[in-house]
Amino acid sequence: MKEDTELKNRIGKDNPFKVPDGYFENLVPEIMKQLPETEAYEAKEISLWERVKPWVYMVAMFCGIMFGLRVMMKGRAVHSENEMENISSADSIQGIPDEYIDPILDQTMMDDYTLYMYLTDVDTEIYN
Repeated sequence: MKEDTELKNRIGKDNPFKVPDGYFENLVPEIMKQLPETEAYEAKEISLWERVKPWVYMVAMFCGIMFGLRVMMKGRAVHSENEMENISSADSIQGIPDEYIDPILDQTMMDDYTLYMYLTDVDTEIYN
């Protein structure tokens, strides 16, 4: 504490740093003088192709994806409607492992009675 008062007495309380008069008033014009001159560029006209190009690229991308999927799916057998009628629901469920059936049934959010009605194809109109 004693050292602080000694320093204040020796140096004083005045701020030793000063800004020249009119410094901030002339700051912006002085900076602008020092900047190099630049040409003003005219706005470039955008052609029709420049506007449409992103859309054409997007259409080409989707066409490529569709073509790729068609080529990849060409080897797979496609069932006709008559063949699909002959496939029973038991045949389609046989391929699903038992560990997946319980979570699937939980996600349907059906109680046992509603599930029974759905599986037996009972006409629910007569019960309402």
